[in-house]
Amino acid sequence: MPDIQLGCHTIRSHGTSVARLHMYDWIILLFLAVVDGLLNIIEPFHRFVGRDMMTDLRYPLKGNTIPFWAVPKFDNVTTNVICHGEKSVIKEGHKSFPSGHSSWSFAGLGFLAWYLAVKLKAFDRKGHIAKLCIVFLPLLVASLVAVSRVDDYWHHWQDVFAGGIIGLTVSSFCYLQFFPYPFDADAVWPHAYFQQLADTQSNGIANSYNMGPTDIEIADEGHGAISLRDTSPILDTMESASSPSIHSLSRPRGKPGNATLRATPAPRSQGIMADTQLGCHTIGSHGIKVAKFHLYDWMILIFLAVVYGLFNIIEPFHRFVGSDMLTDLRYPLKGNTVPFWAVPLIAIVLPWAIFGGIYFKKKNVYDLHHGILGILYSVLITAVITDAIKNGVGRPRPDFFWRCFPDGKPNFNNVTGDVICHGERSVIKEGYKSFPSGHSSGAFAGLGFLAWYLAGKLKAFNREGHIAKLCLVFLPLLVASLVAVSRVDDYWHHWQDVFAGGIIGLTVASFCYLQFFPYPFDADAIWPHAHFQQLAESRSNGNENSHNMGWTETDAFHEGAGAVALRDTSLVLDSMESGRRF
Repeated sequence: MPDIQLGCHTIRSHGTSVARLHMYDWIILLFLAVVDGLLNIIEPFHRFVGRDMMTDLRYPLKGNTIPFWAVPKFDNVTTNVICHGEKSVIKEGHKSFPSGHSSWSFAGLGFLAWYLAVKLKAFDRKGHIAKLCIVFLPLLVASLVAVSRVDDYWHHWQDVFAGGIIGLTVSSFCYLQFFPYPFDADAVWPHAYFQQLADTQSNGIANSYNMGPTDIEIADEGHGAISLRDTSPILDTMESASSPSIHSLSRPRGKPGNATLRATPAPRSQGIMADTQLGCHTIGSHGIKVAKFHLYDWMILIFLAVVYGLFNIIEPFHRFVGSDMLTDLRYPLKGNTVPFWAVPLIAIVLPWAIFGGIYFKKKNVYDLHHGILGILYSVLITAVITDAIKNGVGRPRPDFFWRCFPDGKPNFNNVTGDVICHGERSVIKEGYKSFPSGHSSGAFAGLGFLAWYLAGKLKAFNREGHIAKLCLVFLPLLVASLVAVSRVDDYWHHWQDVFAGGIIGLTVASFCYLQFFPYPFDADAIWPHAHFQQLAESRSNGNENSHNMGWTETDAFHEGAGAVALRDTSLVLDSMESGRRF
């Protein structure tokens, strides 16, 4: 991603002009603040609350010894509740959906996550997957804020989920109003920066009478991508029929010593996926070099493992469980169909064996290293997120009754009505770790990564219609689903727990895979980005030493989400191909 300098544009020199340009935006912002204040004054709708609807509304009001609903009264005709508490407290009691804490935190920290993704160049295809940890950190903090609202009994889980979706959606729209997508080459700065850069350069060109190859052309393309190239009357004539769209590194015709950035579109391959051989890049020849390049990623990975270990030591939040809340918590206490130690074998060791088999056949150290590192990050990031939410939520497992009261004799606090457990401490601790499912998230993190990997290696989407390949791609997801289902069958989790765990694991696996590999739909999906970067460098070095047919250049450019096309061009070919682009 280019980091192009515009010059000294500071608050003092350009702050007033920028603020004036967005004057109406600031006025609307003040109007929204006033509207928000008015909405907090308005009395909310008082939803009907009958006698038989109080089961999930008896959680204690934190800060009060006696719960808010301790002495209920109901209308004899409508059977609606008759509140006799403090008016302001009752007013707040009717404002559960959606959660304001959740929506606000995801709105602000979601925007920050977008911002960090571009400032850290998290999607620059260099495979520094540790950057994702920093990008996900604001979202984890927002999630913990949302979870705290459930822990405080101010919101149901549906409230915080809806609030999070609202906040994250709005933050995404707001961010993309000002900044390019994080995947764009110029995502490091806002659109306005490049507009000013274009204005500055166009003014400079208009005042210049030198029509030689030193003029700079700035083209706005896609989501604000910037193309910088040397132009001259000759090149303009040759390229008048073309429309630059994708960045490529090339050199002016006949001038091998003057590299510039010029846009040329890639040829569209109709369903043909390249299996380009780089040569003998093995563990022995390039393994140490690749590992050193990702040294910080391995260090962050170790740090994640330590954090995961600490989360398993911490005591989870003990959610309030009243006597009338044990209906769905009386399932028998059973063993595990899929033991804890089996999840790493299924989600990590099994994919490693597949990665190793492909390495011994193809001898591609980049594929092996990125597969191993990617799946480890996928599983460990998922584990940290899962355990952080587990400890924060403290949801009882379906077999909680028998964990808490192994003799079948329940005991409750006379004042709060909460359970007083007398079972084994470690068993009780595990009983408060239902949401989300660790087995489910771990299985989908590892096997979801493997499904992405197989889709690329099998060329499952090469449009040749071999639909049997999809069976192999879906097989890891089926195994992960069966692991998740086993947790419900063992009465260790509710179905919401395994569903949420699967979503977390599959989402993280997708991010981790796409840090190293192209989309499976791309023509070069069979190998990681690093393979094609090394291939481009090898071709470039070889072309610099070649003297056939004048100077030879290598055009390396991306198609779709990461395809690399390599072609040799010369003065003869250029004259034949002038006026058109592939």
